[in-house]
Amino acid sequence: MKKSIKIGTRDSLLAIKQAELAREEIKTVLKQSDVEIVKIKTKGDKILHKTLDKIGGKGLFVKEIEKALLQGDIDVAVHSMKDMPDEMPKGLVLGAVLKRENAMDAVVCANNINWEELPKGAVIGTGSLRRKTQILALRNDFNVVPIRGNIITRLQKLEQGFDAVVLAVAGLVRTQQQQKISHIFTLQEMVPAACQGILALQIRESDLFLKQAMQKINNENAFVCQEAERAFLKQIGADCHAPAGALAKIENGKLYMKAMFYTDKILQSEGYDSVENAENLGKMLAMEIQRKGNII
Repeated sequence: MKKSIKIGTRDSLLAIKQAELAREEIKTVLKQSDVEIVKIKTKGDKILHKTLDKIGGKGLFVKEIEKALLQGDIDVAVHSMKDMPDEMPKGLVLGAVLKRENAMDAVVCANNINWEELPKGAVIGTGSLRRKTQILALRNDFNVVPIRGNIITRLQKLEQGFDAVVLAVAGLVRTQQQQKISHIFTLQEMVPAACQGILALQIRESDLFLKQAMQKINNENAFVCQEAERAFLKQIGADCHAPAGALAKIENGKLYMKAMFYTDKILQSEGYDSVENAENLGKMLAMEIQRKGNII
């Protein structure tokens, strides 16, 4: 048995909270092991004056952590699964995913006003093109302004002239900020980012000891849903440059999924399939959107 296991994570309040959740899960299986959290400052955390699509996309949050994992500096990498690129680097595998937190997006308003009371021309902060397109579809009179930074930095925008910011419910819950939520978007109002609310635990392919341990903490429901959602992204060819969203959930033993993609308008598709056909469902919904939008 490994005496010490090092978990690598981004150096932000949310990332550390998520690493602590991963440590708790690992400790339920490896009770005798010391589990240490190692903080890694990524390029995505250092460059805050540019939007993600201008500096290489969400993969910036994971590359340096993956490098540390490949070099053996850490044993487990913890990522927000929505930040992970389609392809896994050679030598690394997805060890486990943890139980999904609320996958939806939320609005936090300045001065505790209600979302419905936001005035015409209200300044709404979000770093996500996916969120921006869907917010403007709901209220085209808003002024949606790009913001970057960790969850605390974004919330501070409410003291700097912003009327509201849009954030993931999962991040607000994990950092104990959920009491600030003014409105949680319904799936009809806003399709969340694929894999939002899911934590991914990445390990070395050669680490048979941790592979075995990870199987015991892997959440089957979340694993199936991320398979469908990532299959959608892969088929549609989406990255940070293209606003795309997807949410899968298991209902009465069947897998339901809704997806969206924006070109010059919002395109949506939804459907059901068996749990065993998760990847096929994601692919089929992407193909339906491609047909609707004449996307090659």
